[in-house]
Order: sequence, then C-alpha cells, then structure tokens
Amino acid sequence: MTGRVVFLGLLLICVTAGAEERSGIMRKPTCPDTAEIVACPLNLSPVCGSDGNTYANECQLCAQRQSTKMDIMIVKEQSC
Repeated sequence: MTGRVVFLGLLLICVTAGAEERSGIMRKPTCPDTAEIVACPLNLSPVCGSDGNTYANECQLCAQRQSTKMDIMIVKEQSC
C-alpha cells in the first residue's frame, strides 16, 4: 500500500512539473494601433509566438502579425 502511495505521489509530481508552461495561457501582444510598424527597437527580449517561432521582441511579433494578418499570440516570455 505504501509503495502505491509513493508511486502515485511521484507520478503526480511528474505530471504537474512544468504545468505553467503547458497551461495554454497565452496573451495578446500589445501592438501599436498604427496601420504599419515602421521600425522595431533592437533590444533582445525573446518571446515565443503561438505559431512556434521565437521573435527577438514583442514588436517583431507585432510586425509579423501585421504582415501575415495572422492572430499570433505570446505563449511565453522566452524562446520557444
């Protein structure tokens, strides 16, 4: 009985490890309201887009959203 409880406890820990990344919580990027993004800053602050691509920063993701007309969301605030 004790072995079964330990096994189930370890299984629960394994399943919940990294649950925050896989929780499916995405956020919409804060893009400027202008029709076109003229130039993005060169700061490196990678974000992972819902299209599976890593963008150098949120502005780059916004530029891609506007050029492709796709609704790309931010999955996490780091590389994919």
